Amino acid sequence: MKTTSLTLLKQLKFSPHEIMRRKEYLDIDEECREALVSMRGMVRARIDDIVEDFYERILSFDEMDRVIGDAETLHRLRNYQRQYILSMFDGEYSEDYVHSRLRVGVVHKRIGVAPKYYVAAIFILKDLLCGLVDSTAEERCDVCRRSKSAIDKLVMFDLLLAFDTYIFSLMDEAQRSNDELEMYTASLEEVIAERTKLLVEQARNDGLTGLLNQRAFYSELKKELLRGQRRNHSVVLVYFDLDGFKALNDEEGHTRGDEILVAVGEAMRATLRETEVMARYGGDEFCVVLSDITLEDTEMVCGRLCDEIETRTKGSGVTCSMGVAISTPEASVDVNSLVKAADKKMYEAKKEPGFSIKMPGISIKGPEE
Repeated sequence: MKTTSLTLLKQLKFSPHEIMRRKEYLDIDEECREALVSMRGMVRARIDDIVEDFYERILSFDEMDRVIGDAETLHRLRNYQRQYILSMFDGEYSEDYVHSRLRVGVVHKRIGVAPKYYVAAIFILKDLLCGLVDSTAEERCDVCRRSKSAIDKLVMFDLLLAFDTYIFSLMDEAQRSNDELEMYTASLEEVIAERTKLLVEQARNDGLTGLLNQRAFYSELKKELLRGQRRNHSVVLVYFDLDGFKALNDEEGHTRGDEILVAVGEAMRATLRETEVMARYGGDEFCVVLSDITLEDTEMVCGRLCDEIETRTKGSGVTCSMGVAISTPEASVDVNSLVKAADKKMYEAKKEPGFSIKMPGISIKGPEE
């Protein structure tokens, strides 16, 4: 619920019972109330002098002069102070009185009156009121004592109420700051997560094709080989590069060359499953890792990939040579050995086109039977 829909009494949880307990703590009883009411006529008769003396003492402090700031504000404050003092001697100290004192605390907090200045102002007011009692005592010591005691109790009652608002405001500000900090932290965590994800992707993926880069490729190939050993299945590595790519790059420029590389990456994603490892090894060299697959099925996958590459690069004059190497449960090899074997087969395919399947401009070479 918004704070603007709640009164100060409700915000600070001031029930009639709480108000009664506050008065009991300070011994504000019927005798005290009667003593204050008996002073009402005397205070009304001297109210202008009291207010004048109060602000004369208050404004002697440069800090308070700066807080008040201008003549119009001072004029309003004099009127408020006049009403404040008179209400002290009305004899009604229930919810309306408490609410007015809480409002005083809120206003002073909002205009920047530090607690030490507020306490000093209350002390000055008490001193003036007690001085008024002394000046009209006429040897009635018991009455004088009861009146000043009642003033002390009520001033302390008012002061505690004002401090409740100061403390509440500080706690509210702290809570709001904490809420804002939590919201900022949450949004920052989202940004960090997104940036971290982006950085991870940038660290793992080739910036041009979006395929895995060489470093990520080695990491994923190692995982696939370990998984193959645990699950007792083979892992096949297809290693290929683009024949005629350098000539195209030299003749038509790097922009055209980049278009071809992007097209090859798109062909790989269109042909292969998302779960299969696809990487740009470097330059115009690419790798595919296939798990739990036979060489015969590998040949079919390579054929489909070659068809897709040819379709997407049609008219470029670029072809590809593929080398295939396999690691089986019976004859497992490490990462580097598998890459070297596939690389070697790729270069053999360049020299002996059409070793495994015959397609125009495409040669695939795999392990000999």
